[in-house]
Parts: sequence; C-alpha cells; structure tokens
Amino acid sequence: MQLALLMQSSLAASTWSSHGSPQPKVWLVGHSYIYWAARRAAVRPGGLNLGFMSADLSWRGIKGLKCLQVLSEVVAIGKQSPGPTVLVIHAGGNDMCSTRLAALVLVMKSDIERFAAFFSDLVVVWSEVIPRVIWNGARNPESIERACRMLKMRVSRFVRSRCGMVIRHRQLEGDNAGLMLDDGVHLNDIGLDIFLSELQDAIERALFLVGGGRSTV
Repeated sequence: MQLALLMQSSLAASTWSSHGSPQPKVWLVGHSYIYWAARRAAVRPGGLNLGFMSADLSWRGIKGLKCLQVLSEVVAIGKQSPGPTVLVIHAGGNDMCSTRLAALVLVMKSDIERFAAFFSDLVVVWSEVIPRVIWNGARNPESIERACRMLKMRVSRFVRSRCGMVIRHRQLEGDNAGLMLDDGVHLNDIGLDIFLSELQDAIERALFLVGGGRSTV
C-alpha cells in the first residue's frame, strides 16, 4: 500500500500547464544498451536530454540487468524523484538463454501492468530486444532467435493493448554484425547512434500524446 501511494504521488499530465508543474519526466531503464546509449548521448548534440527542451530525461542503465530486476530499479528511481510521464524499458536480451519464453513473457506483462498502476497518466514505451550476433550461453542460437521473435511479438502486442508504444528497431535487425562490437553482443558507435535516434523518435511521439515538447535535434 505504501509503495502504491508513493508511486501515485506523481502529477497527472493534465496539471502541468494549469499549475506550472515541473517538466514531464522521461525515464529510460534497461541493461547495458541503455548504459552505453547514455554514454554515447552525452557526447552527441542534444546531450543526455536528446535535445528535448520541455522534458527531463533520466537514464538507468545497469550492465547485466535481467528482467526480474526491472521493477525494483523503477521503484528505486521512484523513491528519489517524481514519477515519470514516459517510461522507456529496454530489457530481455540478457534473459533469452537462461529463462523460458513463457516465464519471461509473464514477467514482462506483469511489470507493465504494475507500472500503469503505480503511475498516473503513464505512457510505457517498450523497446524491443535487439538481435545479437552472439547469444552468450546459447546451446542452439537459432532457437534463441526464434524465441526472441516470439517474445517481441507477444510483449509488443500486450503493450499496444495497454495503450503503450513499441520501438521495433528495424534498422538493427537482420544482418547487423556491422553495427556490433567484436563481442557480437553490444552495439558500436554507429549502432548506438541508430538506437538513440529510434529512442528519440519514440519519446517524441510519446510526449506528443501527453502534450510535451519536441526534440531540437
């Protein structure tokens, strides 16, 4: 009960203009892709705020993050700052070789339901898992690729059914070896630039839905 009250203390989007409330908050939470994207954003035009003048972006990238940790990370941020208006989640890639598909889908759906209950007028943006050249720990990489496609289909459909948004990452699909580091897992600078551009576009669309601003870059 205390947790729910804490989360629900965030202001509704409709009160921003009428009461002079702070800018809408955008949280980006995920594994190392979010961590390295933040590092890359810091040295690009627009910086960590991705060029948004009327929104406040906060990054929470945790190397090695698993899906079961996402909820606790979101709660931890909520204890330190006002709740978000837009919540971007990028997770799941680190779970593909260690968690059954059905269990992974269940965790993700449960988290999305809880986010909507915790925060008022929240737009959830689900950033789909990006295919990897190498799936560490995979006995059968082809089966992991099939499971990844099924995961994206099921979770994306669920997010849209809850009025959320989905980032497909089309430019990072297919033969993406040229966009990866030599480890076959993480994006290189070109890949990160594409990833950031797709995040920026999705955030801009999400803020538009709730009356927020546009990026200047």
